[in-house]
Amino acid sequence: MAVLSKEGSILSLNQYVFSPNLSLAGKMDAIEEARQAFHLQCSRAIFQLYTSINTQIPESFYEEKLNPAIADLLVSKSKDYVPIEEKIANEPLYNLSLWNAVLLKKVKKRFPNCELRTTAGVLLAKAACRNPREEAIVFVEDSNFTILARNAKGLLGCNCFSFDTEADFLYYCLYFLRGLYQNAEDVSLRLCGNITAESPLFTSLKKYIAKVELTENETDTIVNSHYYYDIV
Repeated sequence: MAVLSKEGSILSLNQYVFSPNLSLAGKMDAIEEARQAFHLQCSRAIFQLYTSINTQIPESFYEEKLNPAIADLLVSKSKDYVPIEEKIANEPLYNLSLWNAVLLKKVKKRFPNCELRTTAGVLLAKAACRNPREEAIVFVEDSNFTILARNAKGLLGCNCFSFDTEADFLYYCLYFLRGLYQNAEDVSLRLCGNITAESPLFTSLKKYIAKVELTENETDTIVNSHYYYDIV
């Protein structure tokens, strides 16, 4: 949970761990309890979720009324999900993500004034703000990761993968990059999320990709800032 000033500087940044076997309602209670502990009335609030089902649509083709039809193409049981769109800043693009319907209902009830964001949407926006270059960004969760690739002309692709082992992670990363770049081994690869320089995921990638680095926050000095790249 982060609190930012109007200028974008970090006023507070804390990481919390849910108690084992905590129900969804219990997790909502824990988030609210942590929020109230700040004793601050923020002018803007964002609830951000890591979603594994996302697709990107050019702005010129996007129509909100088509969201349910797109959801039908993404999953077999689309009634279990709600499509949420995000306009990507500095990019003529929408990110459409599917939120679990039960989760979304509880989030809206408990945090009615929050904007809804996804990690994929934030990564796309941050990548669009960087100077045009051939580079890829990987955000690592515990057993999932999101990877996106760009070149000087813009976004090439974005996808989410589940993995169980180091070999899975390496295979999906290289498979994705080699499908988009002629010389994938020469692409600059930036890693963030649940990963460190000592991680076997990091060291295995360095064997195949020439330039691999952890993403550091460019405006504030934070220890292990790549952990919080998606929120700050």
